[in-house]
Amino acid sequence: MPSTYVNNLRLEEIATGEASGTWGTKTNTSLELIGEALGRGTENLGSDADATITIADGAADAARAMYLKITSTSLSTTRTVTLAPNTVSKLWFIENATTGSQSINISQGSGANVTIANGKTALIATDGAGSGAAVVDVFATLAAGSLTLGTALPVASGGTGSTSASDARTALGLAIGSDVAAFNADTLFADVSDNLTAGFSSDIEAIGNSGTGTQTLEIATAKENLKTLTINGSFTLAPQTANSVVAMITTNDGTGGYTITTSGYDKVSGTYNNAASAKHLMRSTVIDGTQVLEILEIA
Repeated sequence: MPSTYVNNLRLEEIATGEASGTWGTKTNTSLELIGEALGRGTENLGSDADATITIADGAADAARAMYLKITSTSLSTTRTVTLAPNTVSKLWFIENATTGSQSINISQGSGANVTIANGKTALIATDGAGSGAAVVDVFATLAAGSLTLGTALPVASGGTGSTSASDARTALGLAIGSDVAAFNADTLFADVSDNLTAGFSSDIEAIGNSGTGTQTLEIATAKENLKTLTINGSFTLAPQTANSVVAMITTNDGTGGYTITTSGYDKVSGTYNNAASAKHLMRSTVIDGTQVLEILEIA
């Protein structure tokens, strides 16, 4: 009976009564091939086409290596690399070192395949199930209690590319002080109710002269709720549009005799004194579509 090679490393299995006088040589060859199976080998696809890599029976073959580097001429598209025989159940580290920046599709039969991107290495396992054989990406469902990396995992791969919390925040666009504010328990948020336990101050918008047109109060950047206005002509005062309270000190320019017309207010209380030196506190309140103006002479 001849030798067979049905094991997963395709080593020679000598039949009973065979190989008289050559057992030592054949055994040594098998031991060398076991060592080869624990090593590193390289296979070249040879052309821009799908290819089959077959482990040789009982002879040295790079395809037997646990770490298999696959090279090629320049590939124009993803190529399928079939590992044979389809009865071999084995682990491989496979490196896609092909030329042309293409992925390779690792197959063994009609079952599942594993695609390896160019320049990447995957640990795969073949189930050796014959024509329906499948290839499994071992790390696809790996559960690890802890993992230590040689280099920081880049942002594109789900990491931060950093080795410190500060650098990680910067890499993610979350640098404190520039991208986000530092935590402060006393920060007042626009959408959260709070209780102010200390006074606060505000900048003042100096509107300047009233002119003789329409002066519409505004709440915006650099247009604070506290304002000053010098009245230097008869004009129309209109309320702000936002729900808010505006307090404004008005001072006549020393000439006097001007009139103030209001526009858009539902209610106006108090009287404007147009004397040359008159000074007033005007409070404009807008709440849910209701506009109220209160005028108080203070000098």
